[in-house]
Amino acid sequence: MEEKQSCKIVPMITKKKEMYKFYEFVLKNGYEIKIFNKKQDSHLYKYFLPAIRDYMFWTFNLNNDKKFKSMDREMQSAVCNNYSCTIFEKEDTLVVAFHTGVIFAVGNDNKETEKIKEYDGLLDISKINIDSEKVYKIDAENMENLYIYIITLYKYVMLNMLDKAMEDKDSFEKNRNEFVNFVQEIYSKKITENLSGNKIANDWEQKLGLDKLYISVENKFDLLYRNIKLDSHNTMFRIIIILLVVLIIIATINLGNFLAY
Repeated sequence: MEEKQSCKIVPMITKKKEMYKFYEFVLKNGYEIKIFNKKQDSHLYKYFLPAIRDYMFWTFNLNNDKKFKSMDREMQSAVCNNYSCTIFEKEDTLVVAFHTGVIFAVGNDNKETEKIKEYDGLLDISKINIDSEKVYKIDAENMENLYIYIITLYKYVMLNMLDKAMEDKDSFEKNRNEFVNFVQEIYSKKITENLSGNKIANDWEQKLGLDKLYISVENKFDLLYRNIKLDSHNTMFRIIIILLVVLIIIATINLGNFLAY
């Protein structure tokens, strides 16, 4: 993908546990895993802080790219499944796929975006309150800005997913772990030491309303946690009452038998 161009970004979601199938699907459609080089892509390597590089650009640490490229699609997909984010490229289109099931098609080729949408495992993104017809646009002055925007959009989609997931009380432990991991791994991390880059990230976060979304998820988490604790307390109280009643009955019977003698 060339730098300094206007880009369309289309968000999609699929099942987290089946991401390896999506990786295979993308590779079968002519995409290649983007291999980042510390020399050729030094502007990216120096721009992003280590935690972000590790989360977004794992191929910077690939020791033998020729060996990796020689692997079959299934093996490459299995390797990708071990990382938080994998970026695929095909001419002027990128596909950015996160291990959580959040996917972005990036570029101006509508046909390529429609091909990605043909993946059978895609879920209805409108169920997490994101318009399925929504296309996000950015005038990216450079690749650094583009990836900052993608990271920000990722946070936005993830918070919407977690906000919806928190409605399921029965999956509280699973959703709690997802929320905690998301905050620790990416949401709370500073992206870059570049002042302009941080300002851009903050501006986009405000436009997308990330703070409001985060508070909504955190409030639901706290409310569910308190309710579960209360339910647990009430259940234990009921058990104690039942045990006391049983003990009183047993004691009454024993007392009756004693008096009978």
